[in-house]
Amino acid sequence: MKEDKFKKLVMGGTVAAVLLLCILIIFLVYQLIVLSARRSRINELKAEIAYYEQLIADKNTDIEEVYTAKWWLDKKAHELDMILNK
Repeated sequence: MKEDKFKKLVMGGTVAAVLLLCILIIFLVYQLIVLSARRSRINELKAEIAYYEQLIADKNTDIEEVYTAKWWLDKKAHELDMILNK
């Protein structure tokens, strides 16, 4: 009788360990996907900021375009700051 209980106990512990390992692996994969998405968003925002800075520095642009570019630059910089400071 004690041997059967021991086998059931070992089997239950093994099942619990395997389930925990599966849950941890799923969580790790999820975190890697989120991290990759965040990095791509940061790179996208940096590229947009560089574009608007170049547009502002260009002397051939109209005042209205410069104003619009500054507004978008502020917006993208604010989004980038929000992403990096989380």
